[in-house]
Amino acid sequence: MLLVAYIEINVFALIILLLIFLNIRNRSKTYTFDQKLFLTLLSANALLLVIDTFTWILDGKPGFVVRNFNLSITSLYYILNPLPCMLWSFYADYKIYRDENRYKNKLIPLYMPMIIITILTILSFFNDGMFYIDGNNIYHRGKLFYMLPAVTYFYFVYTSTQLVIKRKMIRKNDYTPLIVFAIPPFISGLIQSIFYGISLLWISTTISSLIVFMNIQNDQLNTDYLTGLYNRRQLDKYLAEYVKDSTRKNNLGGIMIDVNSFKMINDVYGHIVGDQALEYTGKILKKSIRKDDFIARYGGDEFAVIIKIEKKWDLINTVKRIKDNIAKFNAQKITPYKIDLSIGYDIFDLKSGMTIKQFLKNIDNSMYKDKRRKVMQYRIKEPVS
Repeated sequence: MLLVAYIEINVFALIILLLIFLNIRNRSKTYTFDQKLFLTLLSANALLLVIDTFTWILDGKPGFVVRNFNLSITSLYYILNPLPCMLWSFYADYKIYRDENRYKNKLIPLYMPMIIITILTILSFFNDGMFYIDGNNIYHRGKLFYMLPAVTYFYFVYTSTQLVIKRKMIRKNDYTPLIVFAIPPFISGLIQSIFYGISLLWISTTISSLIVFMNIQNDQLNTDYLTGLYNRRQLDKYLAEYVKDSTRKNNLGGIMIDVNSFKMINDVYGHIVGDQALEYTGKILKKSIRKDDFIARYGGDEFAVIIKIEKKWDLINTVKRIKDNIAKFNAQKITPYKIDLSIGYDIFDLKSGMTIKQFLKNIDNSMYKDKRRKVMQYRIKEPVS
């Protein structure tokens, strides 16, 4: 009866993983590095669920061939056990640093625990260290079994610690799911280690993967794919929530930004370089604001920044930071073009009866005034033929 229950639960978890996998795969023909890591994590989790099911089916079944198969499948189970935890560490690290090359060099030490488990598992064929299969083809834990949960918890503790320490480098929407990911496997792994005969780890990891997937889905709805910033939908939602919040203590300052000569960049250098210009602009703007400020790609080559302010000077200082950081970027001559912005800003004054639509129109009009001023300056400087 217990065997049937475990098989049914594992099959249910496999169906969930398959649906998540197919959903992500059907939405994209090309994958970002974090998507590749997440899909690999799902695959590793699914494989371990299959192997775990076979270990339950084969345990105690008679026959020489069955015993050897049980020995092989259990060895594979031990070797692959740390893999999802290691992949989660890589996934979290990428969310912190956004550098896909780190796992090839700086994260090499994270491979070592899995290598140690592999060596100890192979040695168990000779010394029964991690596990052994008795004459009745029944699985038993060895004296070194607790190395397996120790390695698993090493990944959990290391990654969770990194997430907490580096939380300021992580987008707010990513932080909570990454922290929560470790909780179900951590608890189930502890129960599984103490109470022999209970298998919950990979079912709980499926639940954690589902939590991350739900965050990915929500992120896709509210995030601009190209720049990684929020989109217009989320901007409208953010402003609507501010209007409804009766406990607000701060005013809002709004900044509307347009990339000047964006069409020229596209025409001269191509659309790929044009996309790059938008990405660079998004990074510069993000660098110029506080962690709790809001930034969105408003549409096309326009961006909107919303900040909580006490005085108008807070808004003016933010605009100054943006201009200074743009100047620093251009001075580095990273690109064959210079990024030039038209910027308009205003305060969202609810007491005056201003609506969200009026507020956005005000900062948009202010931005276009700045754009027209720059066009006029350019024409004045233009030599007369």
